[in-house]
Amino acid sequence: MEQAMLARVLAVTSVGLSWAVVWSLLSQQLKPFSTPAILRTLDAGMLDPVIGRDDDIDRIICILCRRTKNCAALVGPAGVGKTAIVEGLARRIAAGTVPEALVGARVAELDVGAMVAGTHWRGMFEQRLKDAIKKAEDSAGKLILFIDEMHMIVGAGDQRGGTGDAANILKPALARGRIRCIGATTTEEYRKYIQRDAALERRFQRVDVDEPTVQATVAILQGLKQRYQDYHGLIISDDALVAAAHLAGHYITGRQFPDKAIDLMDEACTSVRLHQPKQIRDKKTSTVNAVQES
Repeated sequence: MEQAMLARVLAVTSVGLSWAVVWSLLSQQLKPFSTPAILRTLDAGMLDPVIGRDDDIDRIICILCRRTKNCAALVGPAGVGKTAIVEGLARRIAAGTVPEALVGARVAELDVGAMVAGTHWRGMFEQRLKDAIKKAEDSAGKLILFIDEMHMIVGAGDQRGGTGDAANILKPALARGRIRCIGATTTEEYRKYIQRDAALERRFQRVDVDEPTVQATVAILQGLKQRYQDYHGLIISDDALVAAAHLAGHYITGRQFPDKAIDLMDEACTSVRLHQPKQIRDKKTSTVNAVQES
């Protein structure tokens, strides 16, 4: 295929056509292979249940239903459940328990890394982002863009000294309410990148996401229990969930609830599965020996 494409390029250049024609030909040949999937729709059926975040989800819905400045920025420490709030919104939309303006909508994650990847020539990044914006605009508000680690859009794809990054390309659509968008970032990154760009900051309505309490974390673990039981093939007791929350709070410092408690529960289940086969084999061996002795 590469030889055929090279032959076509040589044929074009041999008749004296401009390099613009050559570039157009190359673009048509490379387009199917160089354009990554930058939008990924959140499948509500594959998402974990979201517990204890109804107020935050309600606030997000309120912002999305505004006529202008209908974009939200979830700001909070790492691990408090910012992405889970967006997943909770996707589950609500799938269940139909949202205002009429959001009925039939879908949430799609915008992959900034995929947009930048493989952009060897100027204009490729901008075109990918503009295509994603156009899809959101053409959907009449039914495609909600989710930008995880939203601080990455500041400076992403910039090749012209601060005027061609993703943030500046997004600003017109964000300001006029042509698209619905949700961003998520940590408090430190928000202060470092978003607040420094006043024009970008005022286009997002900030929603502070606080760390849940130990009691709220236990409720979250109870909501997730069935998923982890099905995955690990174990039965998780309520006492184990309470212990996971309290032990995580006492011994795991530098991380936030509910993330560290969920990790502890998952790790405990994995440890049980790791040692369970040996215990079963030992039990079977003891049973066989007892039968033989009798």
